[in-house]
Amino acid sequence: MKYVVAFSSPKRSSKTIETAVSQARSTDAEIVLVRLIPDPGKVGIVAQLISSDRPLDKARMQIDQCVEDLKARGIKASGIVKMGEVAQGIIDTAKELGADMLYVGTTSVGGRQFFMMKKDPIVHYLVEHCPISLCLVRHDISLESTVEHDEEVELGE
Repeated sequence: MKYVVAFSSPKRSSKTIETAVSQARSTDAEIVLVRLIPDPGKVGIVAQLISSDRPLDKARMQIDQCVEDLKARGIKASGIVKMGEVAQGIIDTAKELGADMLYVGTTSVGGRQFFMMKKDPIVHYLVEHCPISLCLVRHDISLESTVEHDEEVELGE
């Protein structure tokens, strides 16, 4: 079996990875962490002009570290970093890999509990278009806000 985890960062994806690890241990499955970086050429001219390899390099470093940690725990793991359209790229990569399950983190946005929220367009797209079974892992929004702040500080260093 092969489980694909849509990876955003070590902190943001930790709960999603741990959910996949729990399942992988019971089924002897391989875990593949997949990170899609938006293509600056498709985002807009300003993004294209100021783009660099830094996001790709950082993503590769983060994926490599997480894969190393998983392997140290006895989990069969690998990682892929690609540039392109995020939601469709996750689907395409999972299909190319022959994934049995796609694990995706979602955010609790507070207030009324709707399954799909406008604040989570990638998850909405995946639910609507992914032919592979999905495991949605709910994250707490207060934790997400703290993680986003911490990551902004890290990027500013």
